[in-house]
Amino acid sequence: MTMRITMNYMDKPTITVKDASWVLSLSVATIKRKIDAGVLKCVKRDNLKEKILIYTDSLAKFLEREDRA
Repeated sequence: MTMRITMNYMDKPTITVKDASWVLSLSVATIKRKIDAGVLKCVKRDNLKEKILIYTDSLAKFLEREDRA
């Protein structure tokens, strides 16, 4: 018996870097570089120990640009 789990990440306002790397099929390091370059937008953190949360609308815009390229 196989269990199938489906999750629509775009239903959430933000997702973690790890989830974004899975969705985009990119490494965590590449996702962080894209954040640093301003390609992906994330929630501002007051403390560097807080999780990096990426806005899903930013992911959608990135995917649209990649489709056109």
